Amino acid sequence: MLKLDSDTLTIEAFEKRMRLRRHMFAKSGVSLAALHAAQDLESVARHSVETCVSCNADETCGRWLDKTADGGKPPGFCPNHRLIEDLQKEERLRPEAR
Repeated sequence: MLKLDSDTLTIEAFEKRMRLRRHMFAKSGVSLAALHAAQDLESVARHSVETCVSCNADETCGRWLDKTADGGKPPGFCPNHRLIEDLQKEERLRPEAR
């Protein structure tokens, strides 16, 4: 699928991207608690949604999610991979996660 913009963004397309986003976070072992513990939750959440919506790798993403084991490193093609890696590190440092 192409990058979603004002001409191609439908509710169905947006919901598909958000399912992929949630699955990517979960597959990478990032809990909602880690996302909520982020310094600026609103900014972090908005950025992760915007980068996912603007990504054009949803087919590649879906295939990667289907074949990859839980808890691994996010793929380099994911525009949220650095954010997910940072949240993975924060998650490991949280006292509740130990």
